[in-house]
Amino acid sequence: MKSNDTPLIPDAVWLEERLGEGSLWRPDEAGLPAELTDARSREFLLTVGFPAVHLDVVGIDTRHLRDEDGLEPFDADEIYGRRYPDDDSPPENFCFTVAIWGDQHLMLDAADGGITHYDPNGWDHGDGWQGPAADSLPLLAVLLGLIAESSTALESADDAVRAAAVTDLRERMIGQDLYVNESAFWDEIFDCLG
Repeated sequence: MKSNDTPLIPDAVWLEERLGEGSLWRPDEAGLPAELTDARSREFLLTVGFPAVHLDVVGIDTRHLRDEDGLEPFDADEIYGRRYPDDDSPPENFCFTVAIWGDQHLMLDAADGGITHYDPNGWDHGDGWQGPAADSLPLLAVLLGLIAESSTALESADDAVRAAAVTDLRERMIGQDLYVNESAFWDEIFDCLG
């Protein structure tokens, strides 16, 4: 553990202390898609950057952000079932995959900057939307930093140390972002850690 002084909006130093030097993807203005209209998300990406890492301890992967089309816009209405299948009108609402865990996705809402859990296996109309997972991109970066900070204890061979680390991490993450407590995405992560 580094410290219990966890920021609401992290800076690059705080994140790199936990995730490693050079771990942040910081695009320039031309590298951000026009569809990303949330000012707070844009500013955070341009000034601080977002972790582009693979967190081995939990399997969350954000390395795709460094790819040329890392922030590819998706039609949010289509993938969340808010658009009828025969509706060919141009998309109005967009989202972007910012993290992947197995086949589950954390999506950045282009307009409001919220992070939602998307399950691409939803066979029914609109079943892919699984609810909020984090309040914002900066808070998701903090959550990833907290996981990295706890990784040594989470990988301990001692069951008691590992269990205490999971409990502590969950409390700290919920203390940062209440969406963690209600999220199926994070519940599954903690179940795998337990």
